[in-house]
Amino acid sequence: MFGAVMLAAAMAAGCSPSQDTDKTRKEAADAAAQIKQGSKVAAVEIKKGAVEAGKQGKAIAEGVKEGWTAESKKVNVNKASKTQLLTLPGIDEDSAQRIVAGRPYHTKDELSTKGIVSPEEFQKIQRLISVNSN
Repeated sequence: MFGAVMLAAAMAAGCSPSQDTDKTRKEAADAAAQIKQGSKVAAVEIKKGAVEAGKQGKAIAEGVKEGWTAESKKVNVNKASKTQLLTLPGIDEDSAQRIVAGRPYHTKDELSTKGIVSPEEFQKIQRLISVNSN
């Protein structure tokens, strides 16, 4: 950094052989002061950018967490297609077909109590499904 300041100061001063050394020193000091001020401004802008990036990163993380846990993202067994039902853990073609055929469901537990899915299958999917009209 100091080398860049010196180079800028030398360029600003023009370094003519007949120039007064006090004038050269003053011009170098002025050039260095301008570079210093520019560096301060750049540092403030970088800090603002870093703060904003931090806020955006936090928002992204919160959105991902929300997406994984949101009730609206649950598979509604009363409305889901067979293909959507197949995304549930442990649900195969036959289980998906039984779920579709047994509609409508008033509670999630009906999938197990009516024998639509096994208790083991129900255990795997109960937190991932809904029956509400959303």
